Amino acid sequence: MTRTMLEAGAGAALLYFLTVIVASLTWPGYSHVTQYASELGSAAAPHPEIFNIGITTTGALGVVGGLGLISFFAQRGRWLSGGLAGLSLCAWGVAMLMGGLHPMPDPLHNGFGLMLGVTATPIFLMIALRGRIGVVFYLLLGLWFIATAGLLAVMFGVGALVTMKNVGLWQRALAVVMISGIGFSCAALARRAKGGA
Repeated sequence: MTRTMLEAGAGAALLYFLTVIVASLTWPGYSHVTQYASELGSAAAPHPEIFNIGITTTGALGVVGGLGLISFFAQRGRWLSGGLAGLSLCAWGVAMLMGGLHPMPDPLHNGFGLMLGVTATPIFLMIALRGRIGVVFYLLLGLWFIATAGLLAVMFGVGALVTMKNVGLWQRALAVVMISGIGFSCAALARRAKGGA
């Protein structure tokens, strides 16, 4: 069961990217460089249901993946750090759910900022996995944290690098780093979950 839940978390990452790609193909003239991904689910999009259903499902899979992390580490006695890793991923999943259920420009679309919680996921994973993974995995988790935190800072205005001419590009960069990290971590831990336990 734990393995299946972690695989759902990995699937969330794949579904997110697939959703954005497919939804954007239905909107002639849509720009990944200048437009937010969430605009694909707004009333201005030709087929907002594609994005909104995809993101809602992505969020649900993310919550399941977070529960998978909690289960994985509970079985190994890493309740606190592992539990926090799982809860931070669940928070991201809830934010994605809200994003799909409340399309732009609904104020609830941002999910109360819960998505930001996943920034801490790699830190919690590093603590929970201490002594149990190789150096390469540790480095990848560290890079995931640094890159996500750095790109979030840029998105929040640090360096004044984001403009209306490139906001989509920066958002895509953040999504690739943040969500790929989720997918990689869940997939890697699913392989370590013995016998589907």
